[in-house]
Amino acid sequence: MKKKILTITITIVIIFAVLVGIYLGGIYLRNITKQDNIKDYAIDAKKLSNVVTNEELKKHHSDLERIYGFIGQDLSQKDLSKLSLEAISNISFDKSTKWPENVKLPQGYDPNKWFDMGKDPGLNLSKIHERGITGKGISVAVIDKPIRSTHDEFKGRMNYYKIGIPQTKPHFHGLACASILTGKTCGVASESKLYYFATPDLWIKSADYIKAVNKIIEINKSLPKNEKIRIVSVSDDVDKDNKNYSKWQETLKKANSEGLTVVHADLFNKEKFRLGGCDVSKNRNNPLNYKLSKFYWDEKKIDKSNIMVPSDFRTTADNRSDAAYVYWGEGGVSWAIPYVTGLAALAWQVNPNLTFDQILDKLIETKTTTSEGRNIIDPEKFINSIAK
Repeated sequence: MKKKILTITITIVIIFAVLVGIYLGGIYLRNITKQDNIKDYAIDAKKLSNVVTNEELKKHHSDLERIYGFIGQDLSQKDLSKLSLEAISNISFDKSTKWPENVKLPQGYDPNKWFDMGKDPGLNLSKIHERGITGKGISVAVIDKPIRSTHDEFKGRMNYYKIGIPQTKPHFHGLACASILTGKTCGVASESKLYYFATPDLWIKSADYIKAVNKIIEINKSLPKNEKIRIVSVSDDVDKDNKNYSKWQETLKKANSEGLTVVHADLFNKEKFRLGGCDVSKNRNNPLNYKLSKFYWDEKKIDKSNIMVPSDFRTTADNRSDAAYVYWGEGGVSWAIPYVTGLAALAWQVNPNLTFDQILDKLIETKTTTSEGRNIIDPEKFINSIAK
């Protein structure tokens, strides 16, 4: 009798566990397959005063508000004229953002102009592209969260792979990184061939990063020498306290031995690159106009010997449609890593025999300075030094 009761109890527990698993799994699948409503994370226009000031805007500075800014917000009844250009330049927005009439905007602020000009990588990249140096013939890769792989920025140039558990929910992060690296209108290497490896948007990502790099190594074995993936952009890193840290380091060494460079946050910081940008109200091709990113709360703590890489005030592809874009006020390290990766692709188009270390050396050697005396990369001088 006791055995029978025990068996029934165990059966009930198992059935209950299965039902809970199915329920939670359903929630999880819904969460990973539906697209977020970005405006829910933005600064809520309804909570803003009728006349918005710099001081009020500073209060809306949570991580999510900093990222999503005014995306999808209705500001048509607000007076933004008291805001400084510096304050509003760091606020993200998109074409669904509703603005007030011009007299209620900061003087010199034209959202449409800023939106369109934000696509330009700046620092005379357009001149380099006009010379036919666009990364054409160079294969690059991005490892990041799932994206809309059919976006106009990459049509005919993207190979899309899914790594780890199935996930279709598109994320802004990967699409922005891919845009900056090789977008048709936004990218540094605007004609390079892109291999995109979509990893699940999970808290622990290291195992999938390792799988993705190994997948790239495997793919390269089947590609002709001149079509192999040469460089991978990973706008993230694996911390030393991560259980997969040793495996990650081994994977990076393996990739390097196979002629594959992986550019990631740790490598970026090790080279003492820092973040900066030039808002659209100034000439973005002039290095003098670039300033250190607001990402750094205290500029005095950033050594002037560090080298600035553009990361802020960029417009990139957006997941909501194949033709959608979004302006990002701040980009952080995530936006700078694909910028440097793209420059490497340009360098290899000019001289395919260079090593990545040689490319970094050239990038550092050819730096210039801003009006504030900070170092900044100079892509045109960099490419010219390689083309000699």
